[in-house]
Amino acid sequence: MKLKQPGRIFCLGVLLVCFQGQALAEYQIERNSELLLQTSLWTKHYSNDPEHTENQKLINAEWTFSGSGITAARTGKWYDDIRVVAGGARFKNSFDQPTVYLYAGGRYDYYETPSVRAYAKLTAGLLHGYKGEYKDKIPLNHFGVAPAILPAFGVEVKRVNLELIPFGTAGVMVNIGYVFR
Repeated sequence: MKLKQPGRIFCLGVLLVCFQGQALAEYQIERNSELLLQTSLWTKHYSNDPEHTENQKLINAEWTFSGSGITAARTGKWYDDIRVVAGGARFKNSFDQPTVYLYAGGRYDYYETPSVRAYAKLTAGLLHGYKGEYKDKIPLNHFGVAPAILPAFGVEVKRVNLELIPFGTAGVMVNIGYVFR
């Protein structure tokens, strides 16, 4: 079987994670880890370039790890509560090309009640998919892979997730998802 697009490999990886996640569900729930599945709801580019597509068709799987945060020792500071996230997204980039973003980062829940959480997140990773005449539309796109850093601001009501993600100087997107605990 020959896979021609990295998006297909990503989809197979998501299926594997789901099957393994089912087997480990009890363990992970006890540990307060979470799986977030998202899709794009709305995208707007800041410029009105007719080549830009506003329909990203995003599928994102993100794991938020439980634990005491990114620092080994508790210091009583706010950053003790930053939780590690890792994930991958498959989407259509601004020029309608299949693109993959694999990332890791941190998430800080700055407001929390039993049914509502608000958070800020910062991820960094590798972006693959800007090709051909569009390969120079993102900086440092050597060998077809570029580093990317994305901030995000989100809110969860019960298990429904809504997230705002500015992507550089190009635009902003809103994702909607569901959190599996």
